[in-house]
Amino acid sequence: MIALVDVNNFYVSCERLFNPKLFNKPVVVLSNNDGCIISRSNEAKLLGIKMGTPLFKIKDLIKSFGIIVLSSNYPLYADISNRAMILLASFSPRQEIYSIDECFLDLSGNREPYITGQIIKKKLWQYLGMPVCVGIAPTKTLAKLANYCAKKQSEWSGVCNFSELSIVKIDDLMSKINVSEVWGVGNKTADKLRSIGIYSVLDLKKSDAIYMKKKFGINLEKTIYELNKTICFPVNLKTPLKKQVISSRSFGYPIESYNLLVEAITTFTSRVAYKSRQQNTLAEYVSVFISSNPFQKKRYYYRNNITLKLPYPTNDTNLILSLALEGLRFIYKANIKYAKCGVVLSGMIDESKTQAYLWPVKTVERSRLNQVIDTINVKFDKQSIRLATQPINPVWKMKQSRKSQSFTTSWQELLVVNSVQ
Repeated sequence: MIALVDVNNFYVSCERLFNPKLFNKPVVVLSNNDGCIISRSNEAKLLGIKMGTPLFKIKDLIKSFGIIVLSSNYPLYADISNRAMILLASFSPRQEIYSIDECFLDLSGNREPYITGQIIKKKLWQYLGMPVCVGIAPTKTLAKLANYCAKKQSEWSGVCNFSELSIVKIDDLMSKINVSEVWGVGNKTADKLRSIGIYSVLDLKKSDAIYMKKKFGINLEKTIYELNKTICFPVNLKTPLKKQVISSRSFGYPIESYNLLVEAITTFTSRVAYKSRQQNTLAEYVSVFISSNPFQKKRYYYRNNITLKLPYPTNDTNLILSLALEGLRFIYKANIKYAKCGVVLSGMIDESKTQAYLWPVKTVERSRLNQVIDTINVKFDKQSIRLATQPINPVWKMKQSRKSQSFTTSWQELLVVNSVQ
């Protein structure tokens, strides 16, 4: 038996954790540069606000209903997610973290999965203030579907266990759910499925898996088997290594200065190198890209990128940065207002499986230096030690005019209970 635990309206729930005034009020959280809606409270959903809606399109709605608008606070969300996943790991030794707000738990051998689901729901609220729904079923695909039912239908009290339902009841539920709600079926695939008469989840379940494989590929074939209780996607205990590590941002304001681009590339290189070290991988290539605003092509749209091979597989910030800046010099053009840039590491190799460098003294020293820097930055502040060209408060940073405090990740932004003036 597999459980899928998903935190409801995760970003909004994190914001409410430290600001009780947000409870029972319509709240939305915005994407980078305060552009689009990426998280909504139930109250905001009832007002008809859709995911991905640009902020400027609902300004009248915000004024009319007093909707509270917040900028994304990624450090806070990442920290709360980590705490939630650690707590969830106590319910099963076999856990697969699927995303920032959901994970699969293998409940094989658990004789009372529904009661376990209710305990999970209770503990996440009691210890972390996170509201969750739990879907339980024999396969991952069915567990995701059960979780969908737990969220949409109050009769389940936040926990839906398909193993307790009859085949007739499950088929009845499936017949009422759009095929686009199936895990792994995107909007384009759903449109193609409808064109051949498959509208509901039940339609997909009863379709010919072999025929669907020829028409849509092996993943949809596996999905059909999973809907029929045959496991094709087992719980993956080991997080797969990322084939690419990327850090990029759209600037809060367009920039023309080469020196400001150097600041941005330095910042993003530091981030990707740290991410690589976190998953114990080494990169063979570094790519740099820069771009002006694609929505202003009438003026002059410029986008370029370059990929350079590193001297040897590495996750050393300084070595990667030297090549990244070399690439920037090659693709930079003056008199252009740049709106975005980024750094990508590729050719990722498991650090434990790489061949040792022939002259290891410098690489060992650099590795130790990076470890010390990472340890200090994690303990105190992520910018406690940084490269000279990495600014503390860049002029090009994202627009986050409505950002809450980083309550759990910054000493300077800790919540003050009482202060003497």
